[in-house]
Amino acid sequence: MELSQFTIKGLIVQQIRDEIICGNFKPGSRLRLRDLADQFKVSTQPIRHALTELESEGLIRTEPRKGAVVSELSVEELTDIYEIRATLEAMATRLAIPHFTPELVEKLENIISDMDNHMGEVVELVHLNKLFHLTLYSASGRKHLYELVDSLRNNTAHYLHAYMIDLEGMPLAQDEHRAILSACQKGQSEKAASLMYAHVMTAGEGIIDYVKRESANQNKN
Repeated sequence: MELSQFTIKGLIVQQIRDEIICGNFKPGSRLRLRDLADQFKVSTQPIRHALTELESEGLIRTEPRKGAVVSELSVEELTDIYEIRATLEAMATRLAIPHFTPELVEKLENIISDMDNHMGEVVELVHLNKLFHLTLYSASGRKHLYELVDSLRNNTAHYLHAYMIDLEGMPLAQDEHRAILSACQKGQSEKAASLMYAHVMTAGEGIIDYVKRESANQNKN
């Protein structure tokens, strides 16, 4: 049975997203319609629709005379986003704690265990890491806060592979996830919020340093 146009678009969105998150399509690189259509063996129409959706997520931008490019964030932009994220995610954690249940704790524990089982698998780790955080924040019941955090996390998703793989940050991140969950489980609102703030900033600072080094290396060549 032939796949519907909607299904094809959805698959292509996921495939291009995965390529970006893995770092195969690097920040600043052009995404040419014809090249992508040839790669995925489809017409340019579903590629065009897929790029529009990915642009709404913040993973790509449309630039004059270039077309679609993978979003490239400056050090200043990354600093801004991660400082905002850390503040909002600490807030969401604090607001979620009064609504914690044994079922939620079990769900979060299972996600952490799943991450342990997928070390080195960038796409799966990015997905599970996002699932852990958004599952926790959803307990706050603050719809707009949740959506804002989700949007900001999408904007930096394609930089996470540097922290997870190149900087080997996942073992530390997992320790931090467990510490955050333990504080949440004990109802320690301020401690959990503080741990979450530090957790987000640690990843952000690692990524920012990585981007600075990559930029310096490119300038030497």
